[in-house]
Amino acid sequence: MTRARFFSLDGGGDLHLALRPLGFPAAAASFLSGTLVQGHLLLSGLEPGPASLVRELCGGGRESMPRLTEGDRPGAFLLSGRVDMLKRLGSALQQRPDVEGAFIAGGKVLRACFHAGAHRQPVVIGDKQAGAGRTLVMGIVNVTPDSFSDGGRFQAPERALAHARALVEAGADILDVGGESTRPKGPYGEGAQPVSPAEERARVEPVVRLLARELPHVPISVDTSRAEVAEPAIDAGAAMINDVRGLQDDALADVVRRHQVACCVMHMPGEPDVMAGQTGYEDVVAEVADALNEWVDRAQARGVPPGRLLVDPGFGFGKTAGQNLFLLRQLSLLGASVGRPVLVGTSRKGFLGQVTGRPVHERDAATAASVVAAILGGAAVVRVHDVAACRDAVQVADAVARSDEGGAFFASEED
Repeated sequence: MTRARFFSLDGGGDLHLALRPLGFPAAAASFLSGTLVQGHLLLSGLEPGPASLVRELCGGGRESMPRLTEGDRPGAFLLSGRVDMLKRLGSALQQRPDVEGAFIAGGKVLRACFHAGAHRQPVVIGDKQAGAGRTLVMGIVNVTPDSFSDGGRFQAPERALAHARALVEAGADILDVGGESTRPKGPYGEGAQPVSPAEERARVEPVVRLLARELPHVPISVDTSRAEVAEPAIDAGAAMINDVRGLQDDALADVVRRHQVACCVMHMPGEPDVMAGQTGYEDVVAEVADALNEWVDRAQARGVPPGRLLVDPGFGFGKTAGQNLFLLRQLSLLGASVGRPVLVGTSRKGFLGQVTGRPVHERDAATAASVVAAILGGAAVVRVHDVAACRDAVQVADAVARSDEGGAFFASEED
């Protein structure tokens, strides 16, 4: 299967900073930083015909085309250059219908480049904006008896409210209420058991109604894949649906469309009882990005505009510990492939336990470290159990990600 994805890509903010010493006005520097983005694109799975055409188009040191690096693996190339060069190659491939497979290969290149270097439209969640300014912190309010970290502790509405207050006082921007555990079956025990829609609704709706009344300025997200749970929760005050199944249900997509709420689509390759066996990725970053792109496109086709959608790579869901770490390492490239604000949920997950050797309730320091990595990788929202334990890490990571005081040489004209 032909795949195309960036393996490295300039950050527009860094380019904008580099243009300051050259004396460009702010508007010109902003424009140029979008046109000068360069990267290395990994193109693989090409049949002999399209592969030969890529060699032909990029050969001879043509200045208009990316530089090509080829090894021993058939049909695989590393293409290096400005994004406009890569787009030019994609278009040139599509203009050769005489070469079977060239049109598809060109389309894959163009799709990989579509969001590269572009500004991402933020998503409005209540009175907050994800992807505009500082990272938002989502505090978890599980109202289930069997969640892997805090099952049963906050199931009663009054206890859920007390926990939510503590999360908000610690700095939570959004509260995420979940009424059905999706704990995967695997090395840490049996997977979560499904509950009926009526039971899930009975757990979620009263808690959402209470939080909306008592904490009216805090947006509420509902972690559900069911329309019959989402709609009454929205009526009760929820401003967002957080769907671990990627908004695949047409009825749920219709609820999101009609109520014009935000929605997060997550990558999960299978149900909790089988996903641990579905980790045979050829390229985990590319395949997760491809799936998220497909689900965003499908949501858009059903009337949900991209501007209401966030994406979640699904850490801990159908990925090995090493794959989770690699996704975190290359989070900025996944975000560039999908072009939507990214929500990251690594809190107390099993892969952190594998790295540190610590049990679930001793993973808050590891969670904070993963949150820093996520923010430096461009995460717009981080979802955590213990906001207080991560608060300083979030603030420092945000400060690092947005720092631009490099000395007088880098001072902008606005300074």
